[in-house]
Amino acid sequence: MRLSRLLLFVAMAVVSAPALAGGPVVRAFSGDETSRFASTYWFRTERGSVLVDAPFLAADAEALKAAMRAGGALPLGAAILTGAQAWKSWGLVPLVSPETRVWGARSTAAMLEADFHRERERFLRSGIPLAAMPRTAPHVTNTFTGSLNLGFEGYTLRLFEAGEAGSPTATVVFVPETGELFAGGLVWNRVHPVTGGSDLGAWRRALSSLKRLGPRVVYPGYGEPGTAALIDRMSEYLQELEEAVRPLAFRSDLSAREIASLRKGLVRAHRDWRLPSILDSSLETEHARLRGLLSGGE
Repeated sequence: MRLSRLLLFVAMAVVSAPALAGGPVVRAFSGDETSRFASTYWFRTERGSVLVDAPFLAADAEALKAAMRAGGALPLGAAILTGAQAWKSWGLVPLVSPETRVWGARSTAAMLEADFHRERERFLRSGIPLAAMPRTAPHVTNTFTGSLNLGFEGYTLRLFEAGEAGSPTATVVFVPETGELFAGGLVWNRVHPVTGGSDLGAWRRALSSLKRLGPRVVYPGYGEPGTAALIDRMSEYLQELEEAVRPLAFRSDLSAREIASLRKGLVRAHRDWRLPSILDSSLETEHARLRGLLSGGE
């Protein structure tokens, strides 16, 4: 099967994308603000369909299921979980059949099992109804540690755990024959990322390692696919965030006025990025991280 066109199924609409030669047709499904516009990807091959990640809530999962059914991609043959956040893959439950193989890092499988009930309680308290979430967590049937190559129809799905201590970790999927890179939560495209106090320097080094793969198309964990420029843009954003906060790291706390000023500057520099409300949390956690470094913490 050739990738003469790259079709993107984003927010239940199909749009055209740049052409690549020699790979399967990839489609993308984008969640809404509740999932922070998390993206799911799927493609159909002669031996069955493959899903990379899954939507968050039941309604999105049913919409994706309908799209895949219309595209002749069900029953689902295999799914790969990038594992950036456990809850991101909850919508996998209604998409799998007993024959579906679900691949994920061993750490992802453990996280899904250990965090499911706690995370579901957290979302219930935030106002998401129980009926919108699964009763059980997705089950990973095939685990790996480090890296793994999966072959299909003459192509390679190279799975590997990316990231380093202090940075977000994700299972990245790279197809060397076509240069397609599924970057998981390491790359956010025009969506302000949740940094959560991560070491932004380590995050940028992880992005540099992805750039060295020479990808032609990057499928981010959040937002729409694009070229390798998405990796550079993400790295630049993280550097801007760190440099904006660093001059205030000597303060014990950031005032509401200082947070508002920092947020305004970053929003002005990234006018087309969604979820600017996320910035307050990222600014506060980055300040705490830098403050800890100044105090001799880890």
